[in-house]
Amino acid sequence: MQNRIIQFYTTPIIVLIVLIITLLVGWSKTSNGQNVWDLKRCVSYAVDNNINLSLSNNDVNTQKINLLESKAQILPVLNMGTGLNFNFGRSIDPATDQISFNQNMNNSYWIESSVNIFQGLIRYNTISYNNYLLAASEKESDIVYNKLIFDIISSYNEVLYSQGLESVARKQVDLSFAQYTKMLKMVEVGKESPITAQELKSQWASDKLNLTQTQTQTQKALLKLKQLLRLKASSEFSIDSLNMNSLVMNHTPAIDSLFSMAINQMPDIKKEEFLLYAAKKDLAVAKGNISPRLYLSGGFGSNYFDGDVTRFQGQLKNNQNEYVNMGIVIPIFNKASTYSKIKRKKLAVKSQELQLELKRELLYTEIWNSINDLLAAEREFDASTELFEFSNLSFANISKKLEKGLASPSDYELAKQRMVSAEAGLLKARLIYVMRNQMLEFYKTGNWDHIF
Repeated sequence: MQNRIIQFYTTPIIVLIVLIITLLVGWSKTSNGQNVWDLKRCVSYAVDNNINLSLSNNDVNTQKINLLESKAQILPVLNMGTGLNFNFGRSIDPATDQISFNQNMNNSYWIESSVNIFQGLIRYNTISYNNYLLAASEKESDIVYNKLIFDIISSYNEVLYSQGLESVARKQVDLSFAQYTKMLKMVEVGKESPITAQELKSQWASDKLNLTQTQTQTQKALLKLKQLLRLKASSEFSIDSLNMNSLVMNHTPAIDSLFSMAINQMPDIKKEEFLLYAAKKDLAVAKGNISPRLYLSGGFGSNYFDGDVTRFQGQLKNNQNEYVNMGIVIPIFNKASTYSKIKRKKLAVKSQELQLELKRELLYTEIWNSINDLLAAEREFDASTELFEFSNLSFANISKKLEKGLASPSDYELAKQRMVSAEAGLLKARLIYVMRNQMLEFYKTGNWDHIF
């Protein structure tokens, strides 16, 4: 009976302990899972925290202010004010219009407005100029954004490659250890010499050193990615391994067709085009300075004099005055500054045209090289795949011969190194092909949306 009571009380406790352990394990897995970053999360975090991108966005916002200010310049100017004057000594008495030596005071109030009716379309061309500069600054922001994503992708793939080498090195250690263990058993039964086992043990130690070196390289690659993301040094961080086994060989587009798509999508080209449009509008603003300026202004004012017996409200009513003024200003000679400015703006337009042409030629060269690099990467991947298959088969044969005493440890080590080198080469060729293929997709759309 007592045992039943003890079992009755201990069973819920055991269940509670198991439940707590389960929750803690689940929480631990969740916590660790939150530190595993995929490529999309890396890019999203970098976009939210990158300083260069924030500076570029500030430039865009500044240019928006410039555009708004230029639009406001077409509105009339409206000002109002007041003034207080004290006269001492000889002056005209405002009440009697006679010469007086008495101290007097008057208070004036005014409001006026003016507007340029015509000025060679300078204001409207300035609005267009700032509008094109805004579009160019937005494209510059896209350039910074694309460069950031490219850096993230490159660093991310570098980590993948380092982790792949580490995995190969770990496999190499396991193979060496397994072969060394088998050889020890053969030495114990007298089928092999202890010297052979020692050679395999030496190879095992060498493989462990290589594993340590690859682990160090992986940590360096992870550190580089963390610094690019602006993460703290103490933060836990690891990346999600992508499925590198599935690789689709896409059709390689022709150079001219890809260039035709890229010329209308790449933000580098669009930026230079907007800067060219802006330079032409800036030239139009400079030419507008040689045209006459027609303006209109008007105002209203009144005065109050302390020597007048009329009350304040009455004086403001009696002393009020209104005016309207229309005029024209014709530029004749301004020390050649206007014409010099026009010449400089023409040269700026020509320079921007050359800059745009240069950017187009550079883009064509980049696409040309990217297509050639992709074709080379495809051939390298095919060759690496074939080499890995043969090296893997050769290693398997040498392993069997070593167990039968038909091959030396040196032959085994050489075959293993060939297999490891072939596997590392295959990993590298795969990553290079993926990157080259992504670059061509980038030229088609002008962004990296296709990787998400």
